[in-house]
Amino acid sequence: MAADEFINHVLDMLGSIGEVETARFFGGNAIRLAGVQFAMIMQGTLYFVVSDALREQFQALGSQPFSYDTKHGPRAIHRYYTVPEELLEDPKALCRAGNAAFAHARATSKSAKHKRS
Repeated sequence: MAADEFINHVLDMLGSIGEVETARFFGGNAIRLAGVQFAMIMQGTLYFVVSDALREQFQALGSQPFSYDTKHGPRAIHRYYTVPEELLEDPKALCRAGNAAFAHARATSKSAKHKRS
């Protein structure tokens, strides 16, 4: 599946959680709901922001944290984990996980904290 097709597929699957938007983001695509980034697509892989509970669920299904290479070696970002393949084949399960990712991202977002003040 081409990159744009995958992005559109993910947006279609997540459509039932609200008006999901995408924007270019550091060589990938940020996925936002109500202005809060809760997911991203990097190099054809979907990542969700994870709470401790969602991280454990994803890890049990073989997910890995987002990582990138630096001159000092790989760096993992444990806020984002790959969405398990099983969820990409089940729109209801993907939306449940997407809702959990959005809720956690909204609760922990620096911009959301400023808006609440």
